Amino acid sequence: MTASKDPIRTLLAGIPPQPFIWAPPGNVVIMEDKIVEAGADLAEVLAWVESVGGQEDRTIPVAGTRRGTTAVPKPVGRRYYVVPEAALSGEPAA
Repeated sequence: MTASKDPIRTLLAGIPPQPFIWAPPGNVVIMEDKIVEAGADLAEVLAWVESVGGQEDRTIPVAGTRRGTTAVPKPVGRRYYVVPEAALSGEPAA
């Protein structure tokens, strides 16, 4: 299937990858919030990512520390997708 006939590949290929999150060689990281901004269906994107050998992950949550009791919920890491570069270019899987 060519990139023009694969709307999810086209969408993900058009989102700049996140350079500051480690990914295995030959993979890129695409932040979920960029996919949401583009209006994509996250379940469909995840299914596509997994079908090409990618995966979903989260950043490590970061929170400031304070003494005492607080009602602030524990932080949750930001969700992102690790996607093989070859899948975004439409190349066959190795």
